[in-house]
Amino acid sequence: MRPRAVGVPRAAIGIAVIAAVAMAVPVVALLARVDPGRLPELLTSDSALTALRLSLLTTSVATVICVLAGVPLALVLARCSFPGKAFARGLVLLPLVLPPVVAGVAVLSAIGRRGLLGATLEAWGVELAFSTAAVIIAQVFVAMPFLVLSVEGALRGDDGGDDVAAATLGASPAQVFWRVTLPRLAPALAAGTVLVFARALGEFGATITAAGSLQGVTRTLPLEIYLQRETDPDGAVALSALLLAVAVVVIVVTYGRQRTGPWRRRPGPDPASVEWAAPRPGAALSVRAVVPERGVDVELDIAAGETVAVVGPNGAGKSTLLSVVAGVVHARGCAVSVGGEAVETAPPHRRGVALLTQRGHLFGHLTALDNVAFSLRGPDRRARARGVLRRLGAETWRRRYADQLSGGQAARVAVARALAAQPQVVLLDEPLAALDVASAIDVRAALAELLEPCTVLLVTHDAADLSALADRVVVLEEGQIVDEGSVPDVLTRGRTTYVTHLGSSGSY
Repeated sequence: MRPRAVGVPRAAIGIAVIAAVAMAVPVVALLARVDPGRLPELLTSDSALTALRLSLLTTSVATVICVLAGVPLALVLARCSFPGKAFARGLVLLPLVLPPVVAGVAVLSAIGRRGLLGATLEAWGVELAFSTAAVIIAQVFVAMPFLVLSVEGALRGDDGGDDVAAATLGASPAQVFWRVTLPRLAPALAAGTVLVFARALGEFGATITAAGSLQGVTRTLPLEIYLQRETDPDGAVALSALLLAVAVVVIVVTYGRQRTGPWRRRPGPDPASVEWAAPRPGAALSVRAVVPERGVDVELDIAAGETVAVVGPNGAGKSTLLSVVAGVVHARGCAVSVGGEAVETAPPHRRGVALLTQRGHLFGHLTALDNVAFSLRGPDRRARARGVLRRLGAETWRRRYADQLSGGQAARVAVARALAAQPQVVLLDEPLAALDVASAIDVRAALAELLEPCTVLLVTHDAADLSALADRVVVLEEGQIVDEGSVPDVLTRGRTTYVTHLGSSGSY
């Protein structure tokens, strides 16, 4: 079931119809000119078949190169900061606006006999100009930006919360990329791959400039169509229809599966449940969070097995404190130790810390069961994950995906996933804020039982969380600790306006 879309202005519908007709008329006109009687003869000629084979070969190789090189390039442009980043992005996207002939001249200037690289390569016995390799290079040069633009746009539009969640569950950067980022990018990657294949398949100007037109070597289907346009117009039309058919097949094959929604990994067989052991005892946590750009300067020590709640108005630095502990925010002067071991220089996946936010960040391509099993190892990992879900009363939803869960159900699964990782420290950033009252009561009760042996740092705006979960409360204002103590003492003293409201209303 899909929610009903908001209405579209009638003017937009009219313009859309005109645009669709304008796009369809040339295609219909081309197909109308095809002579069915001569079509088999024209398409099976030696020149046509040779050009088709060469086009499919070079385009396929160019597409593979673009995907293998373009995805890492897009990832770096979207996620890394370095001097000259804007210039680098502009350079990568430059072929999008270059006339094809100019692109061909640029490629030839690089790989030609007198080119920047060509002379050196020729001395080594490698000649690229006017070869099949030159065709592939030209296609990669003009097509790569389409994939980079598609994938980078998807990455920049994503908040990276899933990646952070995966890292704090113990996944290395490579594991995060392959198991979380790449599946999430599947629609954008598919779209970019289609654009790359289509652009490379139809490339003409750069190819003829950099590689020439040698039958069986560099004469791709677009070049064959151009040459036959003067000598055999019917043959040119037939080959154009063939090129159109190939492009349509590629689009249908690539986009066909997306009609049923985003890519999801098919769930494995349903395992028997294995009794889940209680979370391991937590470790002592010591943190000095100094983040000048956010106005945060906090020093906090938490004993092993203690739950400390951090409260304060929005912007007080609560989430920044958790991010420093998790390794998501780095700043000079910060110090973090877990179990007496300094971890401030360790990456998030090596800190033994699990971060759970109010959004949960369940991985959309995995079922609830596979989400919980994400951090587990061994052949019985899914069986143990089912045991964790059972402890939280979430076993019934194990085969559902994230978008098939209610807010309360998703919160339970997210808690199960965090606890299944057996972290030394659990970080909870308003984990119940998105739940209704009834769901929050149930999940809070489950947390109170399961978190008892854990070391927990909890950010909340709800006095019920303090009463049910916290051993101690720390109050932050403008990045500083202004009060701390037991829950009754802090709420009774009411040293800040925020705490006064929190104690009187139960939430703030």
